[in-house]
Amino acid sequence: MARSTAGLTEQDLDELRRLLADGKRPRVQLSGPHFPVGAAGTVVRVGSPDTDGADFVRVRVKVNGMTDELAFAPGELSLRRPGSRASKATGSATKAGRSTARTARPATKAARPAAPAAPRPAERPAPAAIRDEPAKARNEPAKAGGEPAKATGRRRKAAPVKVSFTISSSGASWLLSATRGNKSLVRTASLPPGVVTAVSELLDQPALSESVSEINDAALSEARARAEQLRAELDRLEAVLATHRRP
Repeated sequence: MARSTAGLTEQDLDELRRLLADGKRPRVQLSGPHFPVGAAGTVVRVGSPDTDGADFVRVRVKVNGMTDELAFAPGELSLRRPGSRASKATGSATKAGRSTARTARPATKAARPAAPAAPRPAERPAPAAIRDEPAKARNEPAKAGGEPAKATGRRRKAAPVKVSFTISSSGASWLLSATRGNKSLVRTASLPPGVVTAVSELLDQPALSESVSEINDAALSEARARAEQLRAELDRLEAVLATHRRP
């Protein structure tokens, strides 16, 4: 998987969606001063900016010792790639540069007896050492008055969870389903027709009330006809039973 150096591209987002669909949990690197260097998290969802806003990538991260799901914009993330031989070689060269910077000393000529020795120029650290020192300063917690400073990482507010209800007709019956985010709360539950009629009347939508009434009226007429048929059949059975009674 190629690593993006300037945030996630559309191709990166498509790749993350494909991995999630395959049941995998891809890792991404986090950027920003509120996360330590090399911080990473696990992608749990890639949404859409049209429905979820600019921060539509959900990542599970560990912040201040606690695991949480935060929302990020693609520009704040990049794809992880395990260390290669080239990166190891770069690390070795950096260590060698630091060692050389500590041990190197400029050559000076022997001072004449009558003249004071010339002051030695200050050492100039190698560029790699300069880069390492600021990185070390960023990673070490700042101290004031001997007490460790509290973490100042900016926590993102978790996106509100959406709860959806769906009421649908199935012949003469009514069914209810509900979800909370990607989790199903109610798969299929039967609703009495009277409850659906009351809901449609409370919403005060004439077209909706009319459609609900058509379904319920048809179901009611069918039930009444079936009840009349059963009553007539019951009357016939009662008459047969009466003929078997002794006078």
